[in-house]
Amino acid sequence: MKQIFLTLLVASLIAASAYGDSLTLDLFPSGTVSGAAGTVVGWGYNIANNDPSNWAVLNDSFVTGALSTGTFGTYQDYIGSNFIVIGPSSNTGNVAFSQGSTGTGEFDIDMFVPPMTVTGDINIDYTLFAQDPNDPNFDPASFIVSGTISADAQVDVPSSVPEPASVGLTLAALLCGGIVLCRRRAVETATR
Repeated sequence: MKQIFLTLLVASLIAASAYGDSLTLDLFPSGTVSGAAGTVVGWGYNIANNDPSNWAVLNDSFVTGALSTGTFGTYQDYIGSNFIVIGPSSNTGNVAFSQGSTGTGEFDIDMFVPPMTVTGDINIDYTLFAQDPNDPNFDPASFIVSGTISADAQVDVPSSVPEPASVGLTLAALLCGGIVLCRRRAVETATR
């Protein structure tokens, strides 16, 4: 029994290494996004399937490193809620981040995160099949291998700069200053 298990384990590792470079992941904007504390940011992507004969199904996405601790915010996957199939020798094209729908997922920055850069990786799990999963005659037994692709990702939280005073407040301050100056001149003129 141990020998069968070991044989299957070695076979799956060989299969995984043979298909390990089948998919490549590019994040944009270049893996680094910026957002103030309390806001939502996310990443767009382009995933290429370099395998000349197999289809890739994207299963889900997740973050690692400081992005995954929950200390600085939380990550929500968008890949798992979309059935994304990439044909042989093709790619997804640039899929932009749109809050709530497209991209790898969103990172909700906690309200009280100080200015800093939070680093980690975005990982996307995938499965390769010898048949097109969109084909009505798709056979799940055409499964070849599962794997994960990843790319460096970070969230820059800039320091918050106070908003400039509104025009109304500025005008009110100038008006008050003008009244004080007029009264001072009136008092000086009356005492002469």
